[in-house]
Amino acid sequence: MTAVHLDAGALPLVDGDLSDWEGLTPALRMSAFNDLVTGADIDTEDFDVKVWIGWSDSANRLYVAVEVVDDIHQVDRPAGTAVTKIFQDDDLEVFIDADHSGGQFADFSDLGPQEQLARNGAEANHFVLAGPHEDGEEFVNFSAAGWYALADGPYTEAHVRYEGDSGGPGVTRYEMSLVPFNRVNVTADFLSVPHDLHAEEVLGFNLELSDYDTRSELFDAKWSLSGAFNAFRLSERFTDLWLEPPARATAIEDLTWGRIKASLGP
Repeated sequence: MTAVHLDAGALPLVDGDLSDWEGLTPALRMSAFNDLVTGADIDTEDFDVKVWIGWSDSANRLYVAVEVVDDIHQVDRPAGTAVTKIFQDDDLEVFIDADHSGGQFADFSDLGPQEQLARNGAEANHFVLAGPHEDGEEFVNFSAAGWYALADGPYTEAHVRYEGDSGGPGVTRYEMSLVPFNRVNVTADFLSVPHDLHAEEVLGFNLELSDYDTRSELFDAKWSLSGAFNAFRLSERFTDLWLEPPARATAIEDLTWGRIKASLGP
């Protein structure tokens, strides 16, 4: 799977309006996903998806845009419960292991509370975006560092738009960007270790999409890019994301620039 390089002058505005991505071929379609609940066959009349993935060398960011066509869009959690119940809504989940180190990164239930807090989300991260919601709380870092999950923050941006009937058919558009870290400290950004994105490297990456229909406690499907269980705790259950190098100048462009430089010589 490939993330296309985005030039400095062509970075998308992260606002849930995916018109910025027009002209780019989606990196993924529904055929790339597997249902983790019952292994259901794909039915694009029930649920369909397009995914665009980009990266920026100049901004040192990953960009993800997802369009979901769903026969029933369900976002019905009580106000103020995003931290604990956002997973009972239709959502987009983005997983990133920037240094591709693998290993357990969350759900350390065998450890004490303080050590759990220190280790959850330190080596990889799990973001959830679901909405729109009346309380405005639509973006959560399931791996504990609240400073690393702000809808309009210095390291993350995330927005969701919905077009359709409440509780009925419609189109949800998710968009987010993130600055990657090799190690995240739950306390502060300056105690964390940033990751410098570069062309042709491979990151650990995964997407999951929850599809609820009539009941918030019962999945209709859980569509996973990696197709592996327990990605919420083990980053080796992610898949690979290759960063495409910037487009190179054509031979004609190189020749033209060479003539211009020659014309400026003594």
